[in-house]
Amino acid sequence: VEFMTFNFAMRAIDHIINSAAKTNYMSGGQIRCPIVFRGPNGAASRVGAQHSQNYASWYAHVPGLIVISPYSAADAKGLLKSAIKSQNPVVFLENEMIYGQSFDVPDIADYTVPLGKAKVVRQGSDVTLVSYSIGVKFSLAAADKLAAEGISAEVIDLRTLRPLDMDTVIDSVKKTNRVVCVEEGWVSCSISSEISARLMEDAFDYLDAPVLRVTNADVPMPYAANLEKLAVVTDDQIVLAAKKVCYKAGDN
Repeated sequence: VEFMTFNFAMRAIDHIINSAAKTNYMSGGQIRCPIVFRGPNGAASRVGAQHSQNYASWYAHVPGLIVISPYSAADAKGLLKSAIKSQNPVVFLENEMIYGQSFDVPDIADYTVPLGKAKVVRQGSDVTLVSYSIGVKFSLAAADKLAAEGISAEVIDLRTLRPLDMDTVIDSVKKTNRVVCVEEGWVSCSISSEISARLMEDAFDYLDAPVLRVTNADVPMPYAANLEKLAVVTDDQIVLAAKKVCYKAGDN
């Protein structure tokens, strides 16, 4: 099922959450619901508050759904094939702002990427930047700026948001001892909030600083270009957060 935008999927959310997500459980495993819901998610460019929302945490909250949000074209291809092969309902969240971005894609006929597995896209030793979708782009740009200032940032692309691959995140935290969660979406009850909570529960002893979250402004997305620019995540915000957890910001 393809949605022109996941904002329009609100008209069908009852069927996604109350039918697709629950069929397997309520039938005692007798009836599966292998279906993929895909389409653009998150902020675009001046399309207004109703068409600029990130629904990742909405769907990731629901047992019975698999939720995917890729960044690179290779992962989008491999994860979509894996989603189609899955016997479970999958919500596949894309970002139209990276539709025009070029990536290397393996020339393999049956190329797949496993569901539920994050990817370390850049190695680092001082701080871990955890993100997904277009947030990975901002995180990589921030990592370049941090490297110029002597801070080595590791970047993790979650790829799958339900189930979350916390093992990969925690392995990185054991090395860097500092985490910044990056998300182009609202901060309250977000994927970043869930990661922060799990790190408090499962990796607290490895943290040398509080987990920080870098997200969109907690407001409906403005239509005016200048205000929209102020409302979304920037790499400079990520750089500042990374410096804070490394105790290298001016106000520390």
